[in-house]
Amino acid sequence: MALSLHLPHSAHSVPLALHVKPSYTRHLINKMADDWQDTALNSKHIPHGRGKKSSRGKGKSKGEDDFNPNSALGSYELSGSALERLGGKLILEIHELTDTPGGIFGSMVLPDRFRAAVLLAGSRKQLSNVMDDVEAAGEEPDSSEDDPEDAPEDTGDEDDEDADSELELEKQDRLHNERVEAFQKNSFRNPKFFLAWQGEVTLAPGQVKVEKNRGYVVFSGNDCRSFEGTLSCSSIGWKDVAIKGRKTTSKARAPPFSWLDFLEDGQDGSEEDEGASPS
Repeated sequence: MALSLHLPHSAHSVPLALHVKPSYTRHLINKMADDWQDTALNSKHIPHGRGKKSSRGKGKSKGEDDFNPNSALGSYELSGSALERLGGKLILEIHELTDTPGGIFGSMVLPDRFRAAVLLAGSRKQLSNVMDDVEAAGEEPDSSEDDPEDAPEDTGDEDDEDADSELELEKQDRLHNERVEAFQKNSFRNPKFFLAWQGEVTLAPGQVKVEKNRGYVVFSGNDCRSFEGTLSCSSIGWKDVAIKGRKTTSKARAPPFSWLDFLEDGQDGSEEDEGASPS
């Protein structure tokens, strides 16, 4: 590229050609383009704090909202207008998960008035399966009464015993995980459970009836601090009476009796009430 310059001190202007390298020309052109872009960008208002926010709020790790049935363990003090006529506080205690996945075992006690074993599950079908399994287990012969001669001979091999112990621990862990996972489908909303109970109802001194009946509970949240529900007992005229439960302790105790303890005495012949459905 050639530029012509005119020298003012000369009488006759003599064109002087200056040769500029093409690379320098490109540098000037690029700089002009950069200056134009900088000016345009600096003059344009860019709003702050308008980034898209997630409608989900703070994210939670997977599994954080899953219901852990161990949260339900503990004691609950029951209240309700119908329960007040019993003259005391009826206590529902949830002790442990059942061997059958999806079930929980508990008890309801009011000294000298009410004593019952309780089973809970997330659906009527599941509750029926849990009840069947618990009652079927009671019909099996006690393995502890087997003839000692039938017991396996002790070989004295400690390695085999250690391997068997590890396999048994793995089996117990697997069964526990299956029982816990069976409840996670039940945490779509507030955890709710159908309830079956059977036990002794004392109507008067010396007048005790054995009954089996139903109810349900809906916990206020996955922390299981309280619940609402219904309870039926035909012996004292309850049919789906409203109840509320408030947790008083989170410590799980060993069950004072089993579901099978009340089967041996026979039922009172009354038809079991299916109870209302939780909303």
